[in-house]
Amino acid sequence: MGETGVPVFVALDVPDAVAARRVVEQLGDAGTHYKVGLELYLATGAGFVRELVEAGKHVFLDLKFHDIPNTVKAAVRQAAQTGAEFLTVHALGGATMLTVAQAAAQEAAQTANARREAVKLLAVTILTSHAASDLEAIGLASTDASAGVLRLAQLAADAGLHGVVCSPREVQSVRTATGLAAMVPGIRPRTATADDQRRVATPAEAVRAGASYLVVGRPVLRAQEPRKALLAIQEEVSGALAHKGE
Repeated sequence: MGETGVPVFVALDVPDAVAARRVVEQLGDAGTHYKVGLELYLATGAGFVRELVEAGKHVFLDLKFHDIPNTVKAAVRQAAQTGAEFLTVHALGGATMLTVAQAAAQEAAQTANARREAVKLLAVTILTSHAASDLEAIGLASTDASAGVLRLAQLAADAGLHGVVCSPREVQSVRTATGLAAMVPGIRPRTATADDQRRVATPAEAVRAGASYLVVGRPVLRAQEPRKALLAIQEEVSGALAHKGE
């Protein structure tokens, strides 16, 4: 159970390891893929990521590195040692930073102690919480979200990254233009609220657009029955995939 052709990563956006373990326990065999973000990583460090990996879980480490190339290079090497399958860097860091980050991921996998596949780097494009007014406020007034995402995705493709993080609205254009995998947050079942996300879609809509992986947080974490909520999302994903194959 818990496996579909488009994996659903449950965002462990909780304050500590105790709360995170509670979620993992509640989801049981339905929860095979997890996202660890800044809040939980700062509370637990690499130890909890390794704990998930050792339990056979797939981990998306969402730390969004954005710094000078040398600093990001060192950070990617360290993050790769956790055993996480995916790791984020900000595409806004530029071509050199992205290229150096990808090289660091490959180098880390080739060390004698790693003995694992290289961590798959995902470039964060434009956050799903950003609307046009937000882009204007940070000086990107001439760039709408879709155009900005495509430009940043192309930087990631040129640097050899595995994929990008983008909203459901940009998935199809990114996949067509670059062929990169797409990790898609902003997933909300029809009965859920958008919260602080601006560019959202249902699981089925994201799958039909070409999402490679989905990230779901609050619709599962806040559900009265988290496992049931996750299974419903996975079932919707499977149904959308079956429909695509017809």
